[in-house]
Amino acid sequence: MPISDKNWLISGLTVFRFHHVNLRCLGLVPPANRRYRYLYYIYSLLLNSLVTICYPAHLMIGLFQMEQKSDIFKNICVNFTVLACSIKTAALWWRLTDIEQIYALIAKLDERITQPEDMQFYASDTLRRAKRVLNFLILVGVCAFVASEAATIFAGIIGEWHLMYPAYFPFDIEGHYVAAHLYQATGILLIFQNLTNDSFPTMALTILAGHTRLLGKRIARIGNTEGVEQLQRCIEDYKDLLDFRIAIQSFISVTAFVQLLATGINMCVVIFYVIFYVNEVLWFVYYMVYLVAMPLEIFPLCYYGTCMQLEFEQLTYAIFSCNWMDQSAVFKQNLRIFIEQTLRKQIVVTGGMFPVNLDTFFATLKGAYSLFAVVKQMK
Repeated sequence: MPISDKNWLISGLTVFRFHHVNLRCLGLVPPANRRYRYLYYIYSLLLNSLVTICYPAHLMIGLFQMEQKSDIFKNICVNFTVLACSIKTAALWWRLTDIEQIYALIAKLDERITQPEDMQFYASDTLRRAKRVLNFLILVGVCAFVASEAATIFAGIIGEWHLMYPAYFPFDIEGHYVAAHLYQATGILLIFQNLTNDSFPTMALTILAGHTRLLGKRIARIGNTEGVEQLQRCIEDYKDLLDFRIAIQSFISVTAFVQLLATGINMCVVIFYVIFYVNEVLWFVYYMVYLVAMPLEIFPLCYYGTCMQLEFEQLTYAIFSCNWMDQSAVFKQNLRIFIEQTLRKQIVVTGGMFPVNLDTFFATLKGAYSLFAVVKQMK
């Protein structure tokens, strides 16, 4: 990622240090030093071949070889999640330029923060919320992984040893159970892939909402002198915010759509599997944790998508809070044009049709229940 070291000194970019390191560890961003670049390409090829490609493949092949319905549904419970993660990782690699653009816009907007109260708000509110999003998603992912490992190990100790997920292996699983289990345990790498896919746009929306709030404060402070120049700078900031929103939308056009679709389908399958096939307490606990983790994974994105939308709507009211009555005719003319622009609803859309907000979140939950009702009738 061609981001200079000095940019990381800007407070808005510091919250993305995890993503900067994580992308490189996942083999998606080669180092700037060409001396090690070819070694990195080999590392990236091996890692993504074994995990990003082979991991969903061994689940998908195993799905077509199963005969028992319980194994089929147990496989599907994780199959769509893993497949969605691989698709999102490919889309992330394809959209790395959008990350660079978002970094550049954040750095540019950070330079406009000059007032002490604005700096305090940005550090204590906006950036703190962004960090909480990352910590929250890490906690959700780790809890789901630990619950899966714990259920598998304890079920093996008190009963029979089975894989976490029924799948295909090119060798005898009973004779090489440890190797098969360790390979499926590498799914923790998929969690780190998901962390970047899910947390980055959410944190970007958080920062976008914060900068929109700060723009409203700058507009409200426009005084008696240099009103035209101050308004012009605010209009330029507004254009940067629109570019910020477009960059986020471009980044999640595929990833968020895949995640919403996979969440709806997986919740339906997990509910069906828990009700009709799960008999052991440990696996029941795991699937309940998994069931709760899936909607929690998309909730922050939808929540801050709504926050961003509301902050843009508040800009119109902030404009009327400035000292516009004592300004020149040129100022008032520019102000009217600016007001007309702020009246447009600013939303982030994924898949070309679904707005990223709380309405879509609840629609996903309703869709999962409706799909479960249909599957139940077909049983």
